[in-house]
This record gives sequence, structure tokens and C-alpha cells, in this order.
Amino acid sequence: MKLHSAKQVIHDAYALHLMNKSTGIDPKEFWQEGSSKKPDNNQQVCNAVEAGMVIATVESLAEPYCSWAKWAYGPQTEHTLPEQGRFFQWLEQDVNCRLDSMERNVRQATRHKIRAVVAHTVLDYRSYSVNERHLYPVSQIIKRCKIHRGNWQRDFQPWHEHYWTVCDRQLDRTVLIPVAKTLHRLRYGREPTVNDEPLLSNNC
Repeated sequence: MKLHSAKQVIHDAYALHLMNKSTGIDPKEFWQEGSSKKPDNNQQVCNAVEAGMVIATVESLAEPYCSWAKWAYGPQTEHTLPEQGRFFQWLEQDVNCRLDSMERNVRQATRHKIRAVVAHTVLDYRSYSVNERHLYPVSQIIKRCKIHRGNWQRDFQPWHEHYWTVCDRQLDRTVLIPVAKTLHRLRYGREPTVNDEPLLSNNC
């Protein structure tokens, strides 16, 4: 596998897992750390070992981080629909908890629009993180969610900003740093040290 970034190796590891159904070499056979020796004479097995190490790192993450990693950065196929469902179930629960903890009463119509804003924010973040392109800029979110522009800053902008930050500093950081450490081991054959922390951030 190419070893460029944590996001890239998540995608390629799971893509390889799907492709290898036809070759008979399954990366999941190489999840165990003791199976990490890579024979030079078989590139397919080398790729499967590397993919297996990345998959093992992702699968070891708690929810919602495991589902976020596979849905946000894995291949965009029907195979990630269960992860998408689990992630958005967590997201809805998180939004509802925040709504219920608010001191002021929020009308049901506004609650519905807040949930829609948060969902579009997450979809936009995923697009920007992978492609550096906004799928749903704020102007589109306002239009699609039928929000009066005069109400955006007061009622909806804080939710947009909060969940963009959740994606960036909570979800991505929890997912990409461990995968970047696995990437470091694959590249250099050793565990990363404190001095490698700037490199780990760059490799996300």
C-alpha cells in the first residue's frame, strides 16, 4: 500500500479488504500483531499485512470513532451503510442531549432544523476533509434547511460551529492519531516517540 496519510491508508486498507474477496488474501487474516512479518516475494501479502494492521487499529476504536473512521474515510460503498447508521444514531443522541440540557425551551420546529443543520455540517466537514471542497457551505445549509437568515446567527450558527469543532478536534483527532502511529510503524519499523509528534500530526 501507499503510505501517505492516515486518511489515505484507512481508505486503501478497507478498499483492499473489499477487493481481496476475489484474490483470496484477506487483510483480516493479518490483524494479529504476530503476523506482521512481510515476505518480500509477494506484494499482495505485503499489502494485506499493512492493510490488516491499519484495519486492526480502526476496529479497536470505541464508538462512535470506529464508525466515523470507516464512514468518513473508508470507501464510499454500500458496505459502510451500517457504520453510517451507527454514527448518525450517536450524532442524533448527542444533539438531543444538548437540546435537553438547554435552559430555554426550544420549539419542535427549531429542534428539527437544528438536527438538519448538524447533519449537513457533518456531511460538509467530511467532504472538506477528504476533498478540500465544501459540499454544504453555510449559504446552502440555510437554503436547504429553510432557515430565515435573520435567525441563523442566534439559533443555528453556534450548532454549526460546535459540530464542526467536534468533527475536527474530537472525532478526527481520536481516529487519525492512532492510525498515524500505525502508519509510522509501517514506514519506519518502530514505535513513534515524543519527538515524532509533529510528524504524526502532519501524517493525519
